[in-house]
Amino acid sequence: MIREMKLPLLVTCLAALTACAAQPTGDIRWKPELLNAGDYVSVSQSRDGLIHHMFVGSDRGNYVVQSYRGASPEGEPAFTTVLDRDGNYLLWEDQDGYQVRYEPHDCTRTLGTCRYTEIRPNNLRVRWTRVTTATEVGFKYVETDRNGGRKVTGEIALDARGVAGDGTVNGYFGGQNFTVVNRSYE
Repeated sequence: MIREMKLPLLVTCLAALTACAAQPTGDIRWKPELLNAGDYVSVSQSRDGLIHHMFVGSDRGNYVVQSYRGASPEGEPAFTTVLDRDGNYLLWEDQDGYQVRYEPHDCTRTLGTCRYTEIRPNNLRVRWTRVTTATEVGFKYVETDRNGGRKVTGEIALDARGVAGDGTVNGYFGGQNFTVVNRSYE
């Protein structure tokens, strides 16, 4: 009798563990292998105006994107972003040299629950937890700092190359909408 009860209990426990360990499905990866140096996307930001994100190429196994403000993607970049092959941020630096690093990365393109540390120039470390879910057109996420005091939510559409496009982001800093106005791919 006890042995007969143990097997169904064991099967139920294993099924529960497997369900909990299952990874979300969907492809939200950025696909730098489909991009050429000089490819860019122009995005109208509701708070910050027009910005152009230009793919520069690879550097030591990571990828570089330079972002320009104004009518076209030229001149001095407003900021530069270094990303891994999936599109997770590793480093962000503005034109004045202010730099933010992410360890192991910022979890932008990581499905499920992901934790990372944002490191600012004064060595301020902010720990974040991000939960990202694939949608029919891209992904959505909820991100909170370690203390739960800051919360950010967003939903972003992706094109066939995994490049971010239309979307919204809301959080402790306010909100912003993004609308793609141009894509320039070779």
